[in-house]
Amino acid sequence: MELLIILFIAVIGISFLCSVLESVILSTNFSYISVLEQNNPIAGKLLKNLKTDIDSSIASILILNTIANTLGATAIGVQAQNVFNGDKTLVMFVSIVLTFAILFFAEIIPKTIGAVYWKQLAPFAARAIRFFVLLTYPIIKTTQFVTKKIKGNDNSDSISREELIHTTLLSEEEGVIGDLESDIIENTLTLNEIKIKDILTPRSVMYSVNKNTIIKDVLEDKRTYKFSRVPVYDESIDNIVGVVLTKKLFKQAIRDTNATMESIMKPLFALNENIPVGKALNKFIQKKEHMFLVLDNYDQTEGLITLEDCIETLLGLEIMDELDTTADMRRLALNKMKAKRKERASKEA
Repeated sequence: MELLIILFIAVIGISFLCSVLESVILSTNFSYISVLEQNNPIAGKLLKNLKTDIDSSIASILILNTIANTLGATAIGVQAQNVFNGDKTLVMFVSIVLTFAILFFAEIIPKTIGAVYWKQLAPFAARAIRFFVLLTYPIIKTTQFVTKKIKGNDNSDSISREELIHTTLLSEEEGVIGDLESDIIENTLTLNEIKIKDILTPRSVMYSVNKNTIIKDVLEDKRTYKFSRVPVYDESIDNIVGVVLTKKLFKQAIRDTNATMESIMKPLFALNENIPVGKALNKFIQKKEHMFLVLDNYDQTEGLITLEDCIETLLGLEIMDELDTTADMRRLALNKMKAKRKERASKEA
């Protein structure tokens, strides 16, 4: 009877452990592994290797679990017949008890524990699974060929942008991250889908001056004081040749108000209107600039884009400094167009 109980506990115990380990390794994600590598380098690296070679990890667990269930059940059946002298009713009762015990104590309960407490169990699971892999290595190599053929080129471990955005939204709903953090993550993932033509300041509301204009005349225009940078053109707005910082403009005005804008301007780099916001943001960082001219496919001036515009897109917020008087320059341009149409229509009437 003692041997029967020992076999019973051994089968349930091994199956319990295998189910917990399987649930933990499947629940663990690479983002958590990266964090674990910083806090526990040994366990993190080991878990990363096991997760990367998921076939070997799962195979070792399933092999031991199958051996425990199959051989264990057979041994328990034989021992039950010896203990109960071949009484079919009692042997059947032992089989039923074993079946339900395996179902609850070796499947449902351990897998639930592994799914809920996988973060706490991950370091232990890494070492245990590694031991299982070494123990069943010859069998794994035999079965690995078959599993690789079944898996093929499946990249199910990779996470799509849509899945990452959905995960972010779920984390926000559960209170794991805040609203602003969620918006930044979501906006970051869509930076390469938004073109700079969608966020630029249109040419119709651009304030720019001729390169031959003297500083005195520029200072008499009230619009000068609303912007930190003033684009400079030659003959027409479609030929922007540079930009002047208003701070530099004011400093030069102290020395010589008759100097031209051309004498104090700096180059203004241009970007095509179809460039993604993410790429434009990289250009701002590389060039160490705060403003770019935006051209269409025919090299005509489409508008201006600033570093502030890109950051607003990233944060999902409207940033206004002490010089800003209008929150949305694109809306201002649209309103101006509507006003011109009404004026034209009234004249025609």
